[in-house]
Amino acid sequence: MEKNRNGLVAFALLGLAVGTAAYYLLGTEDGKKQLDRANDGIKSLTKSIKDLSKKEAKRASKFAKSAKEDLENLKDRAKNAGRDALDKAASKANEWAGRASDAAHGMADKASDVADKAKSEIKNA
Repeated sequence: MEKNRNGLVAFALLGLAVGTAAYYLLGTEDGKKQLDRANDGIKSLTKSIKDLSKKEAKRASKFAKSAKEDLENLKDRAKNAGRDALDKAASKANEWAGRASDAAHGMADKASDVADKAKSEIKNA
């Protein structure tokens, strides 16, 4: 019972405090002025938050656009580097194939010369 009575007293005191504050803010001229100032302050704060949100949204949008452009640039550079690497590899492969072909022809010519020399020596022997 004691707990219920204490809770009821606390609730009554809270109600009295809220009622007094409401009367002061709504029933007195000074309270109305303070309430109006508080209301204006809340409106101003809300507007400031909205403006800040718009600025941050614009900043985030610019950042996202810049990041997208950087990514596209990086992809283009990677493609170009890949193409350059493929071109260099193809050029080297062609060069090596040419050298191999030249070497093979040179070996064939030497083999032919050696064969001719051997035939000549056999005839002369």
